[in-house]
Amino acid sequence: MNYSSSISMKHLPNEVLTSILEYCPRPALLRVCTRWRHLLATEVMPSLYKQIGKTHVPQGDVSEQALILDKLYKLEAELPEVEKVKAIFKQIFALASTLSPLEFKSETEEKKYFTLSNYSSYLININRLLIWNKISGGKEYLDQEEIKYLPLEKKGELFRDWIERHSKDITSLNLTEIGLTFLPPEIEQLSHLQELKVNDNQLTSVPKKIEHLSQLQMLDLDDNQLNFLPVKIGQLSQLQMLYLNRNQLTSLPAEIGQLAKLQWFHLHNNQLTCLPAEIGQLSQLQMLYLNHNQLISLPIKIGQLFQLQELYLDGNQLTCLPTGIGQLSQLQWLYLDDNQLTTLPAELGQLSQLQILYLNNNQLTCLPAEIGQLSQLRRLGLSSNQLAALPAEIGQLSQLEALILSSNQLNSLPAEIGQLSQLQDLDLNNNQLTCLPAELGQLNALQRLNLENNQLTTLPAEIENLLALSRLY
Repeated sequence: MNYSSSISMKHLPNEVLTSILEYCPRPALLRVCTRWRHLLATEVMPSLYKQIGKTHVPQGDVSEQALILDKLYKLEAELPEVEKVKAIFKQIFALASTLSPLEFKSETEEKKYFTLSNYSSYLININRLLIWNKISGGKEYLDQEEIKYLPLEKKGELFRDWIERHSKDITSLNLTEIGLTFLPPEIEQLSHLQELKVNDNQLTSVPKKIEHLSQLQMLDLDDNQLNFLPVKIGQLSQLQMLYLNRNQLTSLPAEIGQLAKLQWFHLHNNQLTCLPAEIGQLSQLQMLYLNHNQLISLPIKIGQLFQLQELYLDGNQLTCLPTGIGQLSQLQWLYLDDNQLTTLPAELGQLSQLQILYLNNNQLTCLPAEIGQLSQLRRLGLSSNQLAALPAEIGQLSQLEALILSSNQLNSLPAEIGQLSQLQDLDLNNNQLTCLPAELGQLNALQRLNLENNQLTTLPAEIENLLALSRLY
């Protein structure tokens, strides 16, 4: 046989090429083996690595695919792609062997080849069995002697039939933290499913035909690796709770606005830079968690969320708020810590039900007088801003219990602060106060007063009237 350099190595099967990495049979083949190894390292394996990445992240670019793939398999970024492929298949084979002990017998040796078709087959069937073990009655079925030692692929075929027979009985499915990297298409057959928990896994995508889960009321996808949502998610017309915390989402489809019954929407710790205007169509929404994203603005139509009670926006990059925020007539909690706000709209004073307002660590230089209209406000956090003064209207906050003003530039307080009859905690640490108003002595409910790091030389005599005071700094 002539092993000349004219051999078209690019057209050799991957299984032949990959075997060269481990074994070169004769010294006479060393030159050809060297070329094969080079081809594997520079073309075949990198190509396979990218194909596997695209399997998991079909809508991402190459760098995003690589980043998520490395996270899935805990691979070091600087590792050569040929080594990454070997590590991926090693993990896949190890997991498959625990789920189906006969998988690596001699008659299925070809299943060990490093090919995309083998990877895809293992991926879908491993995840089928991980799910099957968690479905009521599934583990007992798999533990039967005639089923236990079947090849993985055969078990996967049985899973399809089993789901078809039992789908009507499955209304709740808890798949929390079971190592899923893929949701097989059989999930779409669970048309009676009302609750699906798939949190704390390694999912990179949601089934495109998720709309078949037409009865779904709660969907928990927290702590996965999702970087996009399919547009068909908008067809889950019964959905009331949607959890997407701690994923890799950079945007939301406009179709999210079709979730007419959605009440709880959790999206904190993603990478969102903007929101679709259609979010304003979620007329039943009560809780919206958008904290720790990368939002630089809010859509004007967010003001149409008339049932919203809690809005979490802390840890973003907001520089201003839309005036429409004043239309959130049911809003009780508003978190805006750790943004870049320089001003607040006067319309904020229209939030008549607001109880908690946190604006710590922004760049506010003043407060609108309308803040005094927040008649139900109980806690107001304004630390680490650039406030030089407070409006007299602050004294109208008759229900206020905590006022946090540390790390600002205040050099005086308005006398009206003495009208805060319910105030229990007043933090003025790290300002430029040179004196305090005598009216401070009217704060009969005050328990904690922090005056550290100011320029005070005296305290007003009226401070002796603070009979509830237990901590004075």
